[in-house]
Amino acid sequence: MLHGCSMNPHAEALKKRAFNFALRVVYFCRALRKTWEGAEFADQIFRAGTRVGANYRAACRGRSHDDFVAKLGHVVEEADESVYWLELITAAKTSDDPDLPGLLAEANELLAIFNQSQLTARMNQATRRGTKASTARNRQSNSPNP
Repeated sequence: MLHGCSMNPHAEALKKRAFNFALRVVYFCRALRKTWEGAEFADQIFRAGTRVGANYRAACRGRSHDDFVAKLGHVVEEADESVYWLELITAAKTSDDPDLPGLLAEANELLAIFNQSQLTARMNQATRRGTKASTARNRQSNSPNP
């Protein structure tokens, strides 16, 4: 059974937002490659920035809630790495692209959204496990002893 993100309009909007972020990263990287350090940074931000959306899509295709939670962890990691590389590019003054501040702001927002989603999913996961454990205990206490 799939986790069900594809039926959730908020998840669909988030997929689109992550895709658009990846597309902006692609365009940004084209201009960043002018210097040797820019080329190195471009490789890093390209990988991290495009994986955010790809991993979120994979999470939404998770076969279970546990699978969703695990894959969402990868999304958070890539979003955090995207923020790191964009902050480093900014601090090193490697780019004068006017889109850099907006790209960094979007990376931070996506990180915050996915981080909160992961926290919520983990709480739901714990609740589900607690419910399953209490249901199993109730079944054992209600069953006759042989």
